[in-house]
Amino acid sequence: MDAYLGSGPDLGWGRIYGGQVVAQALRAAGLTVDVPHRPHSLHAYFVRAGDERQPVLFEVERVRDGRSFTTRQVVAYQAGGAILNLIASFQKDEEGEDVQSVRPPAGIPLPEELRAAPTDLFFDDRIAAHGRDPQAQGITWMRSAEPLGDDPLVHACALAYLSDEHPLGVAVLPHSRGDRWDDLVAASLDHAIWFHRPLRADEWLLFDLHGHGVANSRGLGIGRVFTATGTHVATIAQEGLVRVRDRPDGT
Repeated sequence: MDAYLGSGPDLGWGRIYGGQVVAQALRAAGLTVDVPHRPHSLHAYFVRAGDERQPVLFEVERVRDGRSFTTRQVVAYQAGGAILNLIASFQKDEEGEDVQSVRPPAGIPLPEELRAAPTDLFFDDRIAAHGRDPQAQGITWMRSAEPLGDDPLVHACALAYLSDEHPLGVAVLPHSRGDRWDDLVAASLDHAIWFHRPLRADEWLLFDLHGHGVANSRGLGIGRVFTATGTHVATIAQEGLVRVRDRPDGT
């Protein structure tokens, strides 16, 4: 068992931003993997909200070391117990076909043509579209606010950090009150990323997100991530809890 201690900024939120914990868990897993292998997927479950004022202990289990694929499981702990359970798979680059069958949406303004969205987090965010008419969708440009060097693992972790910002908002849009957040209690439940091609998270990435409906108080958001030149580099999915908030007057 390998163990790493992580920390983050105190933003005044009380809870830790989920993308931070996913990114740090992937980083901890990657530190135990030989360089030829790069992340190709991760699946994470948010067990409970983390406290941003406390450090996080990441325990890494070396599930398997293979010639082509390597698997790691990470549990993130704070004083109250586990806050995240993540499994990540790493693959050595292979020769083979490279076929892209999807394209980014047409007619999207360039990030330089859009206003920056306010955020306490460490990235640039330019929202191009958000709404549920005719379908639940969110389109946004995002990138790291600082240069990240050339380590592919760092860029994969940065994408994990970025990828938690908008999927929940799009996932709850199909709800009848999905555009009235004050009426809802919403929280991320699980998160997945598939890394298809190399990427740089300090360059603009286009997130094309769609809400796929709500059932049993859960909504699902699925998104494709493209470079500015249209290369499909990743796919993300997040399921979130969505409940109508109880009010003191019983409404």
